[in-house]
This record gives sequence, C-alpha cells and structure tokens, in this order.
Amino acid sequence: MNLKLKRLVRTHSSEQYALFDLDQTDGNRQPLTIGKLDLHYTGEGTYGTILLWDEASRRLRPEHRRLFIQALLSELVLPMGVPNEYVVEFFAPNLDGYEVFHNLDEETDDAEEDGAESNGQARQTQVRG
Repeated sequence: MNLKLKRLVRTHSSEQYALFDLDQTDGNRQPLTIGKLDLHYTGEGTYGTILLWDEASRRLRPEHRRLFIQALLSELVLPMGVPNEYVVEFFAPNLDGYEVFHNLDEETDDAEEDGAESNGQARQTQVRG
C-alpha cells in the first residue's frame, strides 16, 4: 500500500483527511480512495476516527492494522505539538449504503473539481461498493 493523505478540512483544533492508495486506481485512473481520517486535537491528546472501506480493511491483516494506524498518527500528531497520547476509533464499513448529503450547487462542485485538476491537486474520487 502506497498511502497518500489529502487534507479536506482543517480548523484550529481538528483535521479531516481522505486516504488514497497510490498503488491502485479507480475507473478514471485516479488513486483509489480507501478511507478517511478525522482528528481532534486537545490539550490532553488526540481523538479521532479512522474509516477504512471494507475492501481496503480486508487487505490489511489485523496485525498490520495497528502498525498502520500508529505510523499514520505519528506523522500527523507529532508536528501538531500536542501530547503524544491518542484515542482513535477504527471502523471498516461496507459502502453499499454510503451516501454524501450536501446543499452545494452541482455546477459549483463541477467547477471546483475542474479547478483542482487544473491546479495539479489530487481529486477525491467517490467510491461505490
């Protein structure tokens, strides 16, 4: 697995990342989305949720899951300067019922995607089960 993170949202105390496997591509030849990570930074440590889509989770053996999560958090938590303690929940959902709800204009979404592509930024792809 060749992991790439793309920050989707950042506030003064939290971040959300899309997780991609650069060794795999979707039908549009974009890196395959394998999950997401939400982190919340506090004075006591980091709290968060890691979602790995069911297929990606099955490819990651249980003994490697802990190492994967520890490496991921070490890279993100240490630079933030918060205590090295963390509590992170791990889920491996099936995407059959996955939906995204928003009130954004469809044309705005298309323009933003086109702008991201022209600026050389990674584009988040929607994964369907």
